[in-house]
Amino acid sequence: MRKTVYQSAVALLALAALINGRLVSFPDNVHTLHGLPLNWGVHQLVTIVGPVDSWMVNLVNLTLDLVFWFGLVLLTPIIVDRFISE
Repeated sequence: MRKTVYQSAVALLALAALINGRLVSFPDNVHTLHGLPLNWGVHQLVTIVGPVDSWMVNLVNLTLDLVFWFGLVLLTPIIVDRFISE
């Protein structure tokens, strides 16, 4: 039961890390960065010319993020079994 709870918590953390956007604002450039630990997506909102709506997606970083987070989800029961539960 404990392993499932920890695994679900890590899965929710992974989902939040993948979809969370961090706003980055410069005087002539506003965009949001998506992905943690690697930025896989950039949503451009404003440039010096004016408002825009463009996405730049790095598929390699997205794949590495997915491998990292889902690997962590799969390893969580082993980590809980060895180090946390007694």
